[in-house]
Amino acid sequence: MDLDALYYGDCLDWMEHWPDHSVDLIYLDPPFNSNASYNILFGRDGDAEGGAQFRAFDDTWHWDAAAVERYGRIEGAAAHPAHSAIIGLHTALGPTGMMAYLTYMAERLAHMHRLLKPTGSIYLHCDPTASHYLKVLMDGIFGHANFRREVVWNLKTASGYKSQVNGYIRGHDTILYYTHGERFTFNKCYLPHKPEYIARFRKMDSEGRRYRDDRPGNRRQYLDTTKGVALTDVWSDVMSFQQYSSAEELMGYPTQKPLALLERIIQASSNPGDVVLDPFCGCGTAVDAARRLKRHWIGIDISAFAIDLIRERRLKDSRIPVHGIPFDMPAARKLARERPFDFESWAVTRLTGFAPNTRQRGDGGVDGRGRLAVQPDNHDSKLALAQVKGGAFHASQFRDFRGVMERDRAAVGYFVTLDPVTSSQARQEAAMMGDIRIQASRYPRMQLWPISDYFEDRMPMMPPMTDPYTGEPLQPNLL
Repeated sequence: MDLDALYYGDCLDWMEHWPDHSVDLIYLDPPFNSNASYNILFGRDGDAEGGAQFRAFDDTWHWDAAAVERYGRIEGAAAHPAHSAIIGLHTALGPTGMMAYLTYMAERLAHMHRLLKPTGSIYLHCDPTASHYLKVLMDGIFGHANFRREVVWNLKTASGYKSQVNGYIRGHDTILYYTHGERFTFNKCYLPHKPEYIARFRKMDSEGRRYRDDRPGNRRQYLDTTKGVALTDVWSDVMSFQQYSSAEELMGYPTQKPLALLERIIQASSNPGDVVLDPFCGCGTAVDAARRLKRHWIGIDISAFAIDLIRERRLKDSRIPVHGIPFDMPAARKLARERPFDFESWAVTRLTGFAPNTRQRGDGGVDGRGRLAVQPDNHDSKLALAQVKGGAFHASQFRDFRGVMERDRAAVGYFVTLDPVTSSQARQEAAMMGDIRIQASRYPRMQLWPISDYFEDRMPMMPPMTDPYTGEPLQPNLL
């Protein structure tokens, strides 16, 4: 277990190899079983050329073979901490998508319980879709006696178009707070006093300190000796991103949480030097907060895009160790073989200015899109397309991609493969597509680029591109 590091992959695969009682605080914001696919949107105006989407995760669960296998493992293990809870929930819910989700969470929460130190705490962020079932699961794994609070985060949701919904508008998230045992770290939190309370301290002593007379005790009560208002389990003072249209910290990630929310949790249930784990770290709010507060941290995410987002945009530190992301050809081959979609997403983001495409069907095999920063002198489009192939090269796939480029009037295209394309015919066809001109520079319209070149620091020729997140110009070959 490396501290102050990011891990790419399923958190279960990493956690099951880590030592017992090695983490002080766990915060997790897992999929909620909300029956929705969350997408990250790129491009300023949603225009056809600049707009692109990347599927962050598909929060839809089904009772499939994997769920049956998970349930069987837990049902057959009498000593598993979630054994009784899972059997009871299965009796109530049956073979449903919700039950598939709960077996997934049970396997991972059991390892989180093992990793927590005896004085450690865990905060599980969820919504009303599954919070009641997750509480039963948490009671089974962490023990009902170790349930501390159900924190209600008031989202202060603006009704807007939701006002037409036939029912109450959801206005809160739930955060289930448990500890490992009876003795645990907790630093009490306070909110500032309200102005009307402060106004009661009308008098001032010779040193300039404000006070009021405490008649029952016949003494002075000084304002600067009061810590504030003790925080309750209903949090209404931390703004959600729904409350304003733009925010400096907004990353465009669909389930992003405010930095202030995570800073509060980390300050309350850990101390400087402690270890904070976020096993579903997404765009990295928890690891960012932990780093700012001088805690050690570990972030895990199943998306290569999320790992890059944290490193390059959130923390802006390329020195941060990353485990699981391919750093050589054997690892890239393994990823392409075992997780083809993740390989495609990772390979696309090696190209400066590209974002992975969320659509896997009906888009002609396009795996990524980007936008040129400058209009070519000899072409009427700024669109850039990429296709990734993790297997053997097939000339028919290359020709199909050429056809998509012409159909969409793309300025440039990149056909990305694991190994170099040796077909002279393919190279000739690529060259026949000509080039684009930007001022005095020329760039091939079609390039064949192998991932093996990436590991040898050989990048394709790329025109100036825009940042897919902000639309601002990027320098070529920045990554």
